[in-house]
Amino acid sequence: MAKVQGVKEKLHFPIYDSFFVSDKDSKKTFVDFMTDPRVIRFFVDVQGKTKLETNMQAAGVLPSRNSFEARALRVVMSDLRFPSVARKDALKRNLQEGEVTTGVIYHSVTTLYVGEKVMIEMPTFFFPSGSGVFPGYPTVTNHGVPSPEATFRFAEPVLIDEQQSFRVEMSFPHGVPGQEKSPPDPTTLAGVKGPFRIWVVLDGYLIRDVQ
Repeated sequence: MAKVQGVKEKLHFPIYDSFFVSDKDSKKTFVDFMTDPRVIRFFVDVQGKTKLETNMQAAGVLPSRNSFEARALRVVMSDLRFPSVARKDALKRNLQEGEVTTGVIYHSVTTLYVGEKVMIEMPTFFFPSGSGVFPGYPTVTNHGVPSPEATFRFAEPVLIDEQQSFRVEMSFPHGVPGQEKSPPDPTTLAGVKGPFRIWVVLDGYLIRDVQ
């Protein structure tokens, strides 16, 4: 279908990308999947990922002539529960969840770059997920209250223009907790085994040509 020249549509369309710790190799841990020992980059490496990991079509830029108004930034983590495993192992994983969540949000800094300019930079605890399992369930640790209203929102929209590069970086200035040991401590973030995901979500409005 042909584009309607000079006419744009604006729709609520969050964009997301994730860091994935796979369970295909039982020996690999969180730090083994990091290409940089102190930084995880989102919206940059999108090739080979499924729709569960990202909805980006190209690395670091929006498709075609689209632009985006970012209104909120969220950091979401998957849980570590495996109901089918032995009870003692399941309890270990449940206890580890709290350690992993705090390892991410209190030991890292999340930065949004648009065109190489820093748009916001804060410790990750500043960007609650606004999603997840209800916190009343005792064996799940959430990053914030599971409500889309309980998230960080920009005072003014952050515009990502057509073909403008952008990315989010999650850096660990003092290293990933547990990384100082070899092999990493299995009860810490560095020692986490998959499947485990950290998503960064830019919630806002996609502006594109009408077709």
